[in-house]
Amino acid sequence: MNKQEALFSYLSSQLSLDKEIAQQIEGFFTFVQFEAGKEIIRMGAKTDSMYLVLKGLVRAFYIDENGSEITKCFAKENEWFGFYSYLSDEPSPFFVETLEKTEAAVIKTASIRTLCQKMPALAQNVSALVNQAYLQTDKKAYNFASKEAKERYIDFARENPEIIKRAKQEHIASYLGITPSSLSRLNREIKI
Repeated sequence: MNKQEALFSYLSSQLSLDKEIAQQIEGFFTFVQFEAGKEIIRMGAKTDSMYLVLKGLVRAFYIDENGSEITKCFAKENEWFGFYSYLSDEPSPFFVETLEKTEAAVIKTASIRTLCQKMPALAQNVSALVNQAYLQTDKKAYNFASKEAKERYIDFARENPEIIKRAKQEHIASYLGITPSSLSRLNREIKI
């Protein structure tokens, strides 16, 4: 499936938009390709675009007071990143980098806003995506407050088997709030 077909498939099936609306929206996207290890969004920079991963894997992360990278989230095929500046109109508090060679569809935040005003069906979908991102963040905070590392890892592995296979252990460990050696120990113990 080429990039245009992947985008159209996402718009029409994943977002449940009818073909006419999907075709209208499709024209507002451009396509980009990044090699693995490429920084797409720099912490402190304001981005004017949102990205839909068509192929590949990215992660958002920040640097803590000890200089350690802390993974905030991952985005794989049919998942979005770049919401922060869209929602807040402020610079990103996160870096976003590719973990694999990545192809993405990019749309300007101004275009999303204009399209949402004209197309209620799209506005509902964007609202649902934002809600989903919020719930994911809220769930992560709850898991950190209420679950042990082993339980967090089991839940993450069950919900994200592809990321377990594709992301580096150090990135998964930082997402879970544990050290890479603790994650290795859990891997041996649980055999995921």
